[in-house]
Order: sequence, then C-alpha cells, then structure tokens
Amino acid sequence: MMGQTPIVQKEDSASIKIFNKEETDYIKKWMENIIMDSEMTPETTAKFKIITAYFGLKMRQLGEDPKLTKIEISHEFNVLIKEQNNELKKVLPEKQFASFSDLFNKLSWSVNKRLNQL
Repeated sequence: MMGQTPIVQKEDSASIKIFNKEETDYIKKWMENIIMDSEMTPETTAKFKIITAYFGLKMRQLGEDPKLTKIEISHEFNVLIKEQNNELKKVLPEKQFASFSDLFNKLSWSVNKRLNQL
C-alpha cells in the first residue's frame, strides 16, 4: 500500500445537475433543428458543434466541482454563457445567433432559478 494514493469518490448527492433532463432533451432537439437550417454551411455547422460541445461540457462540469458554492456555480455558468455567445456570434448567421441567444437566455434563467432554490 505504500506509495499508493487512496481513491476518493465523491458522493452523487454532492453533484449538482446544471441542466435537468427536460432542458437537455430540449437543447438536443433545438440544436438538431438549427443544424438542419439551410443557411448554415458545413463549416459553420462544424464550428457550431465544436463551440457548443466545449461550452456544454464546461457548464456540466460546474455542477461536479465540489469546491464551488451555488453562487459561484451560477456566476461561472453566466460567464460561460457570455463566452459561448461571443464565440457563436463570430460564426453563426445573424438569424441563428439571435435564436440561439434567446434559447440560452431562457435556459440561463431556468438554471439560475433552480440553483437559487437548492
């Protein structure tokens, strides 16, 4: 046993779900619809997927960090939304960006409300 680091497992109850199942399902469906839009080129679609996958992962990881308080999670979530929007504004056509921004404003409200109730 010498030299081995004990594995510490975090309890599932310590983890906070950033998006509930309904939100996750809605996001997936909405993203499929926006990708199918004829105004998006294959290059734009690829960039969109990369950006949203990266920021989606970062958002989900916030709830898994036991060092963060609810207030810090909420703040960091909002920072990630702004960063994601800044990146997407560079690649999405105006119509799709407006739609995406509107969706994430609603999701942000929902997530922040839920975090404040925990």
